[in-house]
Amino acid sequence: MTQEELRPAGNPRAPEKLPLDFSAFHQMQRPNYVREAERCLRCRADAEEAVDEAFVQLAREWPQILRAENPAAYAWRVVKNRVIDHARARGRRATLIDTAVFETVTLQSAEDAFDVIEQNLRLFHAISTLPERQQDVIRLRYCEGYSNAEVAGQLGITEAGVRSTERYARRRLREIYTSSAAQEAERS
Repeated sequence: MTQEELRPAGNPRAPEKLPLDFSAFHQMQRPNYVREAERCLRCRADAEEAVDEAFVQLAREWPQILRAENPAAYAWRVVKNRVIDHARARGRRATLIDTAVFETVTLQSAEDAFDVIEQNLRLFHAISTLPERQQDVIRLRYCEGYSNAEVAGQLGITEAGVRSTERYARRRLREIYTSSAAQEAERS
């Protein structure tokens, strides 16, 4: 990201230099954001472009973002929205979780791969009904294998917040599975 990319056209009052705290944030978070964007967009170049667009927006809004209650959570939201916008602009849908459910160790070592795929599809459907924050926590913890600390850093919440969100998500997933199993039993 260059300084010219951050200057709005014709604005001589645009900052001469990026703030050091923004530069540090960019350096720390860009690799994580690109990795997440690539999983959603399935193309490294598109992922880098979407993340760079997000960082241009973040740089322009940086002073206001620092005054926000949770700057990291705000940045995560900007990146996710840019990824979704990037996919839509290319006539595609960002895949926020569906590929991750197929990239499991259980599928590779399963005796009945179709049964595992069916279970994964049910799980994907159940996860897709969760609120966005719960989806993020479940995907990062279980599909990506992040620790609670890594999820907290990525989403801009505390580790206790990660554990609490995970607990609510797991409870909701159990309810969905219990309800689904009961409906299947009635049909049989």
